[in-house]
Amino acid sequence: MEHTAPKTVTWERVPVGRLLRVGAVAAALSASANALVLAIASSLLGAVVIPPDETVTFGQVAGASVAGAVGAVVIFAVISRFTQRPIRIFLGVAAVGLLLSFLPIALAGATGSSAGTLALMHVVAAATNVGLLMALDRKR
Repeated sequence: MEHTAPKTVTWERVPVGRLLRVGAVAAALSASANALVLAIASSLLGAVVIPPDETVTFGQVAGASVAGAVGAVVIFAVISRFTQRPIRIFLGVAAVGLLLSFLPIALAGATGSSAGTLALMHVVAAATNVGLLMALDRKR
C-alpha cells in the first residue's frame, strides 16, 4: 500500500505594495474610462441626468470611480487576508456588487439613455477594477 502525504494548503498572498500600486492604477483607469464614456454619451445622446434634473458631471464620475476602486481594493485585501482562494471569492463578491450597484440607478429614477449610460459606467469600472486585481494573481 502506498502512503500519500496530505495535501498542503497554499495561500494566495498578494504583497501590499503591489496591491496599492494596482489600486492606484485601477482608480486612475476607471475614472478616465468612465469620463470617456460620459463624454461620448453626452455628445451622442445628450446630457446624462439623474432626477430631479441634476446633470452628471465629470467630477462626480471621477469621484465615484475612484471610490469604487478603493472599495474594490479594500474588499480584495480583506478577502485575501482571511481566505485561501481570494481570487475566486473576490470574483463572486464583485459580481454581486456590480448587480447591487444598479439599484441606486433605478431608485434615483434615472431612465432611458441616462440610466443606460450610468449602468455602462458601472460595468466599465467593475471590469477595470476586477481585471487589474485579477492580474495580480497572474504576475506571481
